[in-house]
Amino acid sequence: MKLHTALMSGAFVTAVAADGKANNNSHLRHLKADSKSSKGTKAGKGSSSYSSSYSMSYGPPTPPTPKPTRSTLPPTTPPTSAPSPICCNPADLEELILSNVYNGDIETTFDEDPAKSAMEWLKGDTCSCGKFCTDLQLIQRYILAVLYYSTGGPNWTKCGDAASDATCQVQSAYGNSEGFNWLTCNSECEWGGTDCREDDESGRLRVIDVENNGLNGKLPPEITALSKSLVVLALEQNQLQGPIPSSYGGLDKLAVLDLDFNDLTGSLFDLRNMEKLQQLDLNANSLTGSIEGLGWDLTSLKFIDLSYNKFTGTIAPEIGDLGGLTSLQVQCNEFDPPLQFVKCPSKILAADDVICDNLATFCACTNSTSAAQCDEGP
Repeated sequence: MKLHTALMSGAFVTAVAADGKANNNSHLRHLKADSKSSKGTKAGKGSSSYSSSYSMSYGPPTPPTPKPTRSTLPPTTPPTSAPSPICCNPADLEELILSNVYNGDIETTFDEDPAKSAMEWLKGDTCSCGKFCTDLQLIQRYILAVLYYSTGGPNWTKCGDAASDATCQVQSAYGNSEGFNWLTCNSECEWGGTDCREDDESGRLRVIDVENNGLNGKLPPEITALSKSLVVLALEQNQLQGPIPSSYGGLDKLAVLDLDFNDLTGSLFDLRNMEKLQQLDLNANSLTGSIEGLGWDLTSLKFIDLSYNKFTGTIAPEIGDLGGLTSLQVQCNEFDPPLQFVKCPSKILAADDVICDNLATFCACTNSTSAAQCDEGP
């Protein structure tokens, strides 16, 4: 999956209006035939029972615009501000991070991992590397270091060898599929799976996309401090455990949240501040609780996949107010039957896009999933 400015790639195609003409609003359709069929590598899981229907219904996806190779990547845009005098100053570095990542919480310490290891690395990096010392760079590098240490970075399949200042290749459709190893003396915008490039020259981190790469651990709440810039957070098909931090609901620039095929638990966070969110992909986890009253109607969601979890209650009626919704998958949960909306989404969904369990009939539900299929998993 790949995000361009208009969110177009091999994972998205322009929806076609009923009369066969291109829709002027360029509604986006997320195709899973390619990206999800490869996810059978997860232990005990086979290929998805519904992936093949997408390519059959919509035809081949639009070829993605290739990501530049390392040899063709332009130099990282130099920061507009001068290097900070706090570079290689341990006390000032801690104060900067406390103020900008932890909102000045004086109770926060750097005595425990992953914050401890991330801060130790940052202090060493600013002294030994010394090339990325604007406040913005220091903050972004610290947050990425927290993610690295929180998810077993040294044991990642690719791009985790911080001791090797070399290029690496990682499965990343939105970010640098070919980049540098993490925590090396290279711009954090050019590490494998990240990306900062955009029309402006702010150098702000917009993409964290490290898929199928052996990330094993918990999602760190520190990522929330990237709320001014982060557009894509895609860490699918790893071994992430624990809850999705509720603070992720503050990522108000986020368009894509893709955490499927992990081992995440807990409930879904409030979405009412995520008005730019277009894709929510959380299938094949162990998420629980109700999905009602989370502000679905305040988002821009076009694609929702909550299948193969343990959600309970009823389908949130406000999902029916999402006029741009083109794909909804909620099968294989523990929702109360019958599954139905107070009102159906105003947009007519494709026949195989509304998928329900064997007890349900709602809207244009034309594809059912049996209990046996649910037990088999995606």
